[in-house]
This record gives sequence, structure tokens and C-alpha cells, in this order.
Amino acid sequence: MALIALITGVIVAAAGGGNAFWLCLPGALLACSVGRGRIQAALSAAVVVAAAAAPLTGGWLRTSPLPSPVLTLLTLAASIAVSIAVRERLEREREALRNVALSDPLTGIPNRRLLLSRADYEIARHRRARNSFAVVMLDLDGFKLLNDRFGHAAGDEVLCDVAAALTEAMRAQDAVARLGGDEFCVLAPETDHPHTLPLARRIADTVAEATAGIETLSASVGVAVFPDDGLTASALLHAADERLLAAKRARHRSRVRRRAA
Repeated sequence: MALIALITGVIVAAAGGGNAFWLCLPGALLACSVGRGRIQAALSAAVVVAAAAAPLTGGWLRTSPLPSPVLTLLTLAASIAVSIAVRERLEREREALRNVALSDPLTGIPNRRLLLSRADYEIARHRRARNSFAVVMLDLDGFKLLNDRFGHAAGDEVLCDVAAALTEAMRAQDAVARLGGDEFCVLAPETDHPHTLPLARRIADTVAEATAGIETLSASVGVAVFPDDGLTASALLHAADERLLAAKRARHRSRVRRRAA
């Protein structure tokens, strides 16, 4: 910012002042754009304007006088205000786009991209601390039948209910994400093997409560633990998914045996 002010002052003075003072406007807007927050942006722009006006008002250079003070103040203030407003709007839109890119559009919880980013962070953190964390995959058995029977609107409502219930049931430090379809994932920091069974039960019970009254629905769960089951996010998700499929196959075989009996 100081460099911008110095260069602007030199340019205006070299141009002889007068209407050349308006050459400070691009510099003021540039300084405004790099300032953090409204106050800093306005102060940065004011410093550039002051640097441009100093050689013209000090009387130590033979330059033309400044333009009308009122016109100067109004023009600069309006230009800086517009610049700040545009920047804040762009920041809001960027944040909105970021939220859209990292959240599930149906349920509003994190999506796969954000989950992978969080998993990479937890891997680095738990590796330094030589600690474990758990990744729990789950999907809803019988969800396709529900969609076929009652329609996709009913299925979407169930997914939103499950997402909300899981988010409320998990700890604040846990991450709940929807991977797609009826697949969800819970990332639980500081969770080792002895604590994965209670965690899996809590998740299954939460889903059961959220889907109470829908007899066709149940949850299958698969758990993987860092670092024993993988050292990367993709490896952990793959291990958890394999155990999820194994749990689904075991449940299917149990149903077949009950029917045969």
C-alpha cells in the first residue's frame, strides 16, 4: 500500500497537478481492493489520495492547484464506496459457491469432496499425534424399494431426516457427510478400535430412530480405523466400504436362513 501511495504521488506531481490529480483514482481503488475489511480498505485508499494531494498542497512544487475540493471528495468517496461494495459482493458470491461445491445440495451436510479434505487433515493431525480415528460408512438397506413404492420425494425426505439425525447424534468434532444416493459417512477423530463398536451401534440406532415406522429400511455399517486399515483417505473409505458390503451380505444370508426355517 505504501508503494502504491508513493508511485501515485510521484506520477501526479510529475504530470503537473491540476486535473492530473485524478490519476490517483486507479491507485486508490487498487489500494482499496487489497485492504481487509471496510475500514482498512477506506484507510488504504485515503492514504493514496493523501499522497497524491500532498505535493499539490504543500507549495514546494510548481504545480497546478487541486480540482474543486467538493467535487474531488464526492468523486473519490463514491468510487471507493462502489469498489468496497463490489468486492464484498464478490466475496459473498465466492463463499456461496464454495458452500455449494462442498455441501450436498439435498441434505445440506458435507459432500464427498469436503469429507476427503477433512480426512486428509485428520490423517496429518493423527499421524503427528500417533493417534487413531475412525471412518464409518453406512447405507440404507431397502431404500430403493421405498423410492419405487412411495416416490423420490419420500426418499429425499428420508435422506434429509437421516442426515439431520446423524448430525445431531454425533459429537461436534465429528464430520457427517453424504457420499451419494443412500450412502453416508461419519468421520470420528480420536476413536480407536475399542470405541468403534459403540460408535457403530449409536449410528445404527440413530438411523433406526430417524426411519421409525418404515419397516423396509435398515442400516448397514462398515468401519475402518486409521492407521491400521489405511494411510490415505481413499484407502480408509475403501476398507470401510468393503466391511459395509460384508455386513450387507451377512444380513442377507441371515434373512435367507430365517425364511428357510
